[in-house]
Amino acid sequence: MFKSYFMMRKLHVLALTSIVITLLLAACAGGTTSTTSSTPTPTQASISAIGHGVLKHVPYGRAELIWNPASKTLTVKMSLTGLVPHSVHPAHIHGGNCTIPGRLIYPLQYVIADATGNATVTSTVNNIADGIPATGWMIYVHNGPYVTSDAQSLPITCGDIVNPTSAKSVAVNMSSAIVERDQSVNGAVQLTLRGEQLMVNLRLTGLQPGSTHPAQIYAGSCSKQGNVVHQLPNVVADAKGSVNLTTVINNVSSIPSSGWYVNVHYSTDLTTQAGADAIVCGDVITG
Repeated sequence: MFKSYFMMRKLHVLALTSIVITLLLAACAGGTTSTTSSTPTPTQASISAIGHGVLKHVPYGRAELIWNPASKTLTVKMSLTGLVPHSVHPAHIHGGNCTIPGRLIYPLQYVIADATGNATVTSTVNNIADGIPATGWMIYVHNGPYVTSDAQSLPITCGDIVNPTSAKSVAVNMSSAIVERDQSVNGAVQLTLRGEQLMVNLRLTGLQPGSTHPAQIYAGSCSKQGNVVHQLPNVVADAKGSVNLTTVINNVSSIPSSGWYVNVHYSTDLTTQAGADAIVCGDVITG
């Protein structure tokens, strides 16, 4: 009886072993095969385009002062690029210089930007008896549209008036030589396209430490602004006022050879003119 029992158990073990071996052979024959996609994923794709841009403070431009000794009038013609489209900005001649500004001396006409962020305005100041001084004057353009808050009164571009030869006409470079908050920012942007994945690296210096600023890629150029193409995350300055931010944007087919630019704005409140002020701008070019 015991002999018969052990014989039956041995047969069961052999049968079970045979089934396991059969299943293993089937798995090796065709159960788990690896496949390679003919279309690489974005991270595997080769680089198809690279774009880059230098970010500089905006707005910038030029002013020309002409003094008429007969009429004792001073004409100030100012042209600026990089303003908020359709924005309005108070402008004045102040004493001092852009590094150490002084009191307001003469009001100028409001600077009014067109739909692309450009403006040209001519002002006439009467009763200038002694002409254009050698030093001690500068031109301020404020964030606007009024000067009723710190953000609105913030100077966004400035130009020192220098006339050592007592000339009757003087050209003034309206630049970023301003010590005020976030008005001496500069940086760079690089765009790298792999497949349909766009990697955007944005680097900035000169920001207020800990400050937060919206950033976007736009269609157009810094001198002829257009609409937003890609929204970037807000940039946050570190303790040194610097930013090094990389963003990945999916479903991008190409980078144009020209026609894109990057703006970084003064504050996160883009519903106001003062907040939407672009503190730096850079045109993107490929190659």
